[in-house]
Amino acid sequence: MNTHLLLEKAYVYPIKEEKINLEEYNFNTIKGYWINKKSLQPLILDSSVQKPRSKKCDRETGEDQKGE
Repeated sequence: MNTHLLLEKAYVYPIKEEKINLEEYNFNTIKGYWINKKSLQPLILDSSVQKPRSKKCDRETGEDQKGE
């Protein structure tokens, strides 16, 4: 059986696996976020950690990829 034309011709973007090292953090179940064990600073405020990306990085339609 032949595959659909779009499945045949569509470019498949490679998926980047971004892993955050959480060894230096504890999850505070009461507050609901990760906290640094040493500085007691929330993960989201730590500038040295790569944060999860927003939906703006989606490539479903390419609308956010103006150069394509």
